[in-house]
Amino acid sequence: MSVYHMSRAEKKTKVVTITGGTGGFVLLSGLKEYPIHISAIVNMADDGGSTGVLRDDLGVLPPGDVRQCLAALARASSEVRELFSYRFNQGELSGHNAGNLFLSALEKTTGSFSRAVAVAGKILDVYGRVIPVTENDMRLLIELTDGTTLEGESTLDDDLRVRDIGVREVTLAHEVTANKAALDAIDQADVIVIGPGDIYGSIIPSLLVKGIPEALRDTSARIIVVANATNKRGISDGFDAHKYVSIVEKYLLGREVDILMCNTQDPSTALSELYEQQEGEGMFVECEEKETPYRVVGGDFLQETTEAHTRSFIRHDSSKLAKAIIECIDDYE
Repeated sequence: MSVYHMSRAEKKTKVVTITGGTGGFVLLSGLKEYPIHISAIVNMADDGGSTGVLRDDLGVLPPGDVRQCLAALARASSEVRELFSYRFNQGELSGHNAGNLFLSALEKTTGSFSRAVAVAGKILDVYGRVIPVTENDMRLLIELTDGTTLEGESTLDDDLRVRDIGVREVTLAHEVTANKAALDAIDQADVIVIGPGDIYGSIIPSLLVKGIPEALRDTSARIIVVANATNKRGISDGFDAHKYVSIVEKYLLGREVDILMCNTQDPSTALSELYEQQEGEGMFVECEEKETPYRVVGGDFLQETTEAHTRSFIRHDSSKLAKAIIECIDDYE
């Protein structure tokens, strides 16, 4: 491991992240290695899998994305981290994640999801804070390009019509208000990182919460958008890196993005072929060079993995991405 010399800027920098799911886990896993103040604002629209069952059966807020962020920032023993991430594979609990059950039980005993997250953070010894974007019941509506409306964030992955027809936009079933802690974190931030993550399932839902767009418009923090490495059929077909900026800026009430971070490294031929079998051709996010009002930071940010010889993953590498973000911070100090 290379030796990293801390800058004075790093020691005081307050970094807010807005993401969710696997993208949040990847980003936070890298950032926690640096001496910065991290506040992870987490999307609360998830309603699939274990999370969806707990929402419906217990009336709790969705723990899944929060659990992933807590796990990413955890400094507890490996045994505790593994327990928090354990997924049951048999019996009536099959499909449930131990961390999801734990957070839901804490919500019931503490009377507040935010308090539950805070308690879990202490147990896991998390580096920084994990903040639910809202404590209201947040439900996502997905409008397809043919006018069909689907309900629930999980339909983005589970409903074949999404892949066949395509998404036009997402909205909330009803207005929800931002968690005050989230607004305070944005107000006090030096840097705000939006992405990576599912653009319609993880990123935009947080930007639809009442109070968040206004806070982002008014913040003095620099805003960094991290473009995804790959697109998803029906959701982001043909998006280039600059498209992610334009989509995010639609929700910033006139505020402009300061930095776009995008991968410029081609994935291996073998993995590209595996991925294109799943998502089709042209599903890699290109980072075209052109004049922009924002700074473009490109580089090799890829981590490539193949599981069970059938599923391919092309994702950001936690260490590479975090290092590039920290270097951007230093450049501006």
